[in-house]
Amino acid sequence: MLADLLRAARPRTTASVRVPSGSGTLAGMHYAGAGTWATWDPTLVVTDDEALGLPVVSAFLETTTALAVQMGLHAWQGGQPTGTDPPILRNPTPGPNRTLVDFIGEYVRALALRGNYVAVLGDDGWTGWPEVLYPIPAGQWSVEQDATTGEVIYTIGGARYPARDVFHVARGCEPGELVGRGLLDTHPQLLASAVTAERWAAKYFSTGAAPPAVLRHPDPDLTQAQADMLKVKYNTATRNREALIVPAGTDVDVVASDAEKAQLADTRKANDVKLAIACGIPGALLGLEGPSLTYRNITDVFQQYLTTTVVGTYLRPLEEQLSLSCLPRGTDARFATAAVLRPDLGARVTIAVQGYGGGLLTLNEGRALLDLPPLALGATPAPRPATAVDVAEALTPPDGPAVEPGGAPALEAPA
Repeated sequence: MLADLLRAARPRTTASVRVPSGSGTLAGMHYAGAGTWATWDPTLVVTDDEALGLPVVSAFLETTTALAVQMGLHAWQGGQPTGTDPPILRNPTPGPNRTLVDFIGEYVRALALRGNYVAVLGDDGWTGWPEVLYPIPAGQWSVEQDATTGEVIYTIGGARYPARDVFHVARGCEPGELVGRGLLDTHPQLLASAVTAERWAAKYFSTGAAPPAVLRHPDPDLTQAQADMLKVKYNTATRNREALIVPAGTDVDVVASDAEKAQLADTRKANDVKLAIACGIPGALLGLEGPSLTYRNITDVFQQYLTTTVVGTYLRPLEEQLSLSCLPRGTDARFATAAVLRPDLGARVTIAVQGYGGGLLTLNEGRALLDLPPLALGATPAPRPATAVDVAEALTPPDGPAVEPGGAPALEAPA
């Protein structure tokens, strides 16, 4: 049954939570497979595929996933990496042609769109802790809390699992809620507006951008069928960019059309900016219009996006849940954030030189900042190649004129 669930396609419905009226406990709260939160407007239904089709949403997910993949997931003890990562950190959801990249991409997408990532914990390995996760597609799980015992129970494919057997990361929860909220739940109107505007713009081009027109026929006895036929021929000719032949006396008055306004360009740009804000990514990183930024400013914006959205919203909750559910006590799961948060090369050179000169860093610690291999004990760095300035300084005596390479003093021009 679980294998069937894992092979199931992603449903085209948004998830929901319903709290029965008058219920003062969490017992009635559950996760269903259709609809969305209690305030959901049923006329604003946006599917996963439609949300992913929006350029801002897809670019945000790809950027966040790419940054997380570069960091790598490792085990730490006592503030130091262990050097050996358990299997569940190397590839939490193994399978044919599956890697850590697949897991992180699915996790970021599920948490961003739906606010929940759910998986069943695998059997314990020789360490006594799970070594694999079995991800559950959205809409194929539910969770409720027993009103009598307070126990949280997950239902997956008709089977009931206690909370200790389920790996669940949620975001956007209100106090006491069992499930999170993603973009499909918190911004349905914005997503629906963006999707509708994109559809309208696509429709404008699918019709060949043919301008509307008023056709005036001189025959007062023109039937409706004949008028419809004339309109069809005009639409077909203009859509295919062909010459139009009309009966004698027929006037064609083209209605003025602004292509930019007809495609809702301003509305779509505004939607893009608002979607970027909802996703938590600065518009400058997506090429959206905004104040011009210098190199230093764009670097600061990028650092802020990394620390607040990528790490704070997505990676830190995953680290905490992996540490709690999948690793022995005292061992923590951590992403190597320094891989993308560290300064650029010029700043690292300055830090290394000043730190080594001030006695704050050893030689090898300074070299590590620059991605250079450590030197063996007692070894010294290789001398840099001599430059023309070095040669000139070497050939100049402390108190005297410069010396030619042949050994004779250089002649000075008469005063």
